[in-house]
Amino acid sequence: MFNTNAVTIVIPTCNRKNCLLSLLGNLDRSTYPVSAVIIVDSGEDRLFPVDYASFSHLPIHYLLSEKSVCIQRNIGIKRAETSWVFLCDDDVEVPPDYLQQLVGHATAREEAGAISGIFLQKEGDEWQGSYPVKSTGLLIWKFVFRLGFWGDIQCGSNNIITKKIRKYYRSKGNHIARSGLPVLADFSGDYFTAPVYTLGAALVRRDWLLKSPFDEVLDRYGIGDNFGVCLGFPGKAIHILNRAFVYHHKTPVNRLQRPLQYFRRALALDYFIQTMPALEHCKRSWLLWSLTGNLLGFLMAGDWMMIKPAFKSLLLIALGRNPYYSAAKKQERKVEPLLHGA
Repeated sequence: MFNTNAVTIVIPTCNRKNCLLSLLGNLDRSTYPVSAVIIVDSGEDRLFPVDYASFSHLPIHYLLSEKSVCIQRNIGIKRAETSWVFLCDDDVEVPPDYLQQLVGHATAREEAGAISGIFLQKEGDEWQGSYPVKSTGLLIWKFVFRLGFWGDIQCGSNNIITKKIRKYYRSKGNHIARSGLPVLADFSGDYFTAPVYTLGAALVRRDWLLKSPFDEVLDRYGIGDNFGVCLGFPGKAIHILNRAFVYHHKTPVNRLQRPLQYFRRALALDYFIQTMPALEHCKRSWLLWSLTGNLLGFLMAGDWMMIKPAFKSLLLIALGRNPYYSAAKKQERKVEPLLHGA
């Protein structure tokens, strides 16, 4: 019998010992008691009991795994013995009351099965949790190519074209475009809901995660993994609390560079469009149209680093040669060698 009031924390990690110890220090100061912390380590720079003996409020279970963040998370989720799992990246900073706020929201709203605070990332000197669309030209470009949003519309122009575009996005709410890309343009209220959101510091019902596990076909970095998990949840949306914040430090250790991230995320999205019932309204043709818009944008901006991965992902998807889809049909997981060279 699972304890309905308890939370298990699941942390996948790989060669980020200093980040992990800093995170455990955060969690040890949590105002909400933790039932267990399951660390699933796939790296060579491992922890020893002496490293975490000082975290007196954390019952730590330390497991080893092959290198795959999706496999690591699934191992931790299966080992959990509580109804709720707090999925936590190893390079985030979690305030003491963060988990308390998420549990409080879950208690107050029975329909909420996946809850996160605002996931902040440092851009320059500022922490940002959204990326508003401030340019009329960019708004029109995103609308024409059905590109994703991760912020509200703040462009000053209010001509007939922008009025119609604003009205269109208001009527749709936070949704998945026909290209498969997420459109999050409404961050209002004490909390908002969205079909997808990062699960890097999210409280989720364990039974939801068992019904929609992390897809182990994806590369060992799990690029695009949260998207597939969220869309497989039995609930309709993720709840995101506007007054709870977590800080993602994006450590460069064991992190792919931006071009390779883009390449693999595009392939992952195409793979999910082909395999997930929740994306039946999406079409590969629309995804190709959106990726074409991205490619043109990189060309116009002279972003030469991104042109090759944008073109290569577009070509592989158009030719039906997505390594993820091929591996899934053959029930294979070793796609890593096929994903280099972007």
